[in-house]
Amino acid sequence: MALKVNIGKKEAGHFVIAVEGRLDTETAPQCEAEIKHLLAPSTKVLTFDLKHLDYISSMGLRVIIETMKAVAKHKGRVVVRNAQSPIAKVLEIAGLIPADIAASERSADIFLDAIQRKESAKKRDVSG
Repeated sequence: MALKVNIGKKEAGHFVIAVEGRLDTETAPQCEAEIKHLLAPSTKVLTFDLKHLDYISSMGLRVIIETMKAVAKHKGRVVVRNAQSPIAKVLEIAGLIPADIAASERSADIFLDAIQRKESAKKRDVSG
């Protein structure tokens, strides 16, 4: 599935980035290119709306983390909202991935994929 990135201005210095589809190795460069112009000193808040994000890989996490760093340089902040359960779980543990698991992009992706599958299965078990 292709990635769709829609950017809206909430107020002066606050933008909402709605991400839809998969944020992975193939689509991360597109996302970075589309939000690059928002990483200006005038931007105080960037909100990632992940309601329609189906999957995130280590490269997708890198986009969010690098965006956080860039915005923090100007004393701004990044907010993530509406993440579906599997994505939320990945975001929750993103800072806790052991170095040996994240030694390569591929191993990190395998790890993140397993987490998302597990969380999706839990959701199906509860609702089914």
